Amino acid sequence: MEPPPDERTGYQYKREPGQLKRTRMGFLDPTPDVVSLSVLPRDDYGFVDWSKAIGIGIISPRDSIPGAEAPAEPLQTPPDVLIRSKLDFMPDVIFPHSSHTVWLKCGVCHPKIFEEKAGATPISMIGIWKGEFCGRCHDRVAFPIRNCFRCHSAPRDAKK
Repeated sequence: MEPPPDERTGYQYKREPGQLKRTRMGFLDPTPDVVSLSVLPRDDYGFVDWSKAIGIGIISPRDSIPGAEAPAEPLQTPPDVLIRSKLDFMPDVIFPHSSHTVWLKCGVCHPKIFEEKAGATPISMIGIWKGEFCGRCHDRVAFPIRNCFRCHSAPRDAKK
């Protein structure tokens, strides 16, 4: 039970998930809990650059989950994966594990969406556009896939 308002000096209100936000005096607090999207960094196309927002410390997704325990061991980030483009004129894709493991555990994608061995899952742009593979998140909660060169950014290896 919370102390009465006149005894609240030094009292730190800790809200449980689902409870309304209150001021130090116990009144409902209408101010937002979230960072306004207007202060978040943008990429070259005007979309929020979530990775940069994490990198400069504006947001901290893992630390913001109430009741979440820190992992016993630090996560070993797998190396980035080179995905060869099927079209000669299109640059290859470098899949950055590091920017994904900030948000997600490996089991979110492996093995349901992607096999753990690089190249074992036959990824296609048609599948991505239909919401498969990368399209499970991108164009939904992650940046849009309309900017081809956001992913297709690795120069083609002429020796292939």
